[in-house]
Amino acid sequence: MFLRCRKVGLYSVLAVLAAGLLACGREAPQVAPEPEYVEGELILKFSKQMPSTAIEQALSPRGLSITKQVDELGIVVARVGEGVMMSAAMERLKSDPNIEYVEPNYIYHTMVTPNDPRYNELWGMHMIDAPQAWDQQTGSESVIVGIIDTGINYEHEDLAANMWRNPGESGNGKENNGVDDDNNGFVDDVFGWDFVNDDNDPRDDNDHGSHVSGTVGAVGNNGKGVVGVNWNVSLMALKFLDANGSGSTADAVDAIIYATNMGAKVLNNSWGGGGRSRALEDAIRFANERGVLFVAAAGNAASDNDTFPSYPASYDLPNVVAVAASTENDGLASFSNFGRHTVHLAAPGTNILSSVSGGGYNSFNGTSMATPHVAGAAALVWAQFPGRSMNQIKIRLLGAVERNGTFADRVTTGGRLNVNDALSTSPLIHTRRLDDTTNEQGPYVVLADAVDDSRVEAVTLTYQVDSQAPVTVDMTPQGNDRYLAEIPGQSLGSNITYSVTARDDQGNETRGREISFRIGEREQPPDGGICGQSAGEVSLEHRGVQTAVNASLNLVIFVLPIAALGWRARRRRER
Repeated sequence: MFLRCRKVGLYSVLAVLAAGLLACGREAPQVAPEPEYVEGELILKFSKQMPSTAIEQALSPRGLSITKQVDELGIVVARVGEGVMMSAAMERLKSDPNIEYVEPNYIYHTMVTPNDPRYNELWGMHMIDAPQAWDQQTGSESVIVGIIDTGINYEHEDLAANMWRNPGESGNGKENNGVDDDNNGFVDDVFGWDFVNDDNDPRDDNDHGSHVSGTVGAVGNNGKGVVGVNWNVSLMALKFLDANGSGSTADAVDAIIYATNMGAKVLNNSWGGGGRSRALEDAIRFANERGVLFVAAAGNAASDNDTFPSYPASYDLPNVVAVAASTENDGLASFSNFGRHTVHLAAPGTNILSSVSGGGYNSFNGTSMATPHVAGAAALVWAQFPGRSMNQIKIRLLGAVERNGTFADRVTTGGRLNVNDALSTSPLIHTRRLDDTTNEQGPYVVLADAVDDSRVEAVTLTYQVDSQAPVTVDMTPQGNDRYLAEIPGQSLGSNITYSVTARDDQGNETRGREISFRIGEREQPPDGGICGQSAGEVSLEHRGVQTAVNASLNLVIFVLPIAALGWRARRRRER
């Protein structure tokens, strides 16, 4: 197994990118370099719980030393000793039946392209109907949003009043007394934690985290700067990306666990570019099991996440919401990743004006900027419906999108965020999309999620085969706000259109979007290759290659021009 660290040839990568474009007639290339990783570090998980001494005894003969343990996930971060090849160490560890998995400590990056200010108004807030939503709700400091990023300028005029303050480390002189007053393992973590430098000052040294924070929750109605989706909220600073916008899997895992344990309800993740990490997936699952929503940027590579997964947005976990970027004209941004099955919705992501670390304001582009619109909307909805579950908040966001043809085959919901509609007191429905199929036997299973401010009374499925009369059937509750019904098998050539309707106990009724699929062969692209295939048609072997490809695309487009000016592999500090 060959692993490569951060140093990559710019021209060779761009040549690969161009070759992929020419060969496939689409944005995504066929091959690309491996994802970056922290030089000399591995993350591994033993198949059963073991004491630290036993782990040390198991790793020491192999030239590995433990630098960190994450007890919540049962994983350890280990450093490879001098003279030991990472690839050889990984192969030996993989052959050990006592080890569940081993992987590099991947490096992730911000997803943003900064530019000069162009607008003095927040067009994105108007696009998602935030002003109308503010007539009902402006947010609550009881909702904590974890900003997993480059830190936050917690003294910024538009952010200071909405910063989360750890109640166990605040007041009565606790702020800087050098004591872990709340016994959470972090000393004087008033605003959060800096996992890059391992200290209690998660101050932004990049602009990215402060910009994201302003979109989620810049203070409203204070006569200063901009306003976030929430006028009132609690912003938790979780710095795992350094001044260059890069961070490791291990630090991302720590940030997720810290935020979850400290009460965050929403996590904003405007970053990506690493490979698929089981440790990171375990951390997101840890958050899911505790009802924490994980909102993630789809990526800035203009590629299809269905075939070229981008992490962490592409983890198939219930709490993940993947966000594409939309434009002022309500189209998909040219740089934005998309995915008919894997990217959930779009949100404003071009020329977004927000706060920056120096105390001022600037306009940035990126799925990084789209993501906090959705994270902020989730916090606003949670403030309106404080007793609801994470799953119900997610359904509200996905069921309330504003649909147009641009997004129909680009995101799973077919639409763009509308926070005002997410506050609706009528039922909201998110219907699963069925693809074309050659299966004539059926049945074709339709799944839909439905929520209401009170109680959903009934959910029905209506389907029509070609020009036949429509058929309506009751959908069966499956638990956790999900409903199921079946459409019987149909002959080849049939076209089926279906929609779901929900009625609440107050008599309010909502009909979801119409979805169509065909019984027949899917049309293949002219070159006969994989381009244009659905996720289900791509072999597992090929998807393994695509995982590495898409993980590198953001690096190719947004980071390598800087790397060409002299970036080098970052060696992690010893802990």
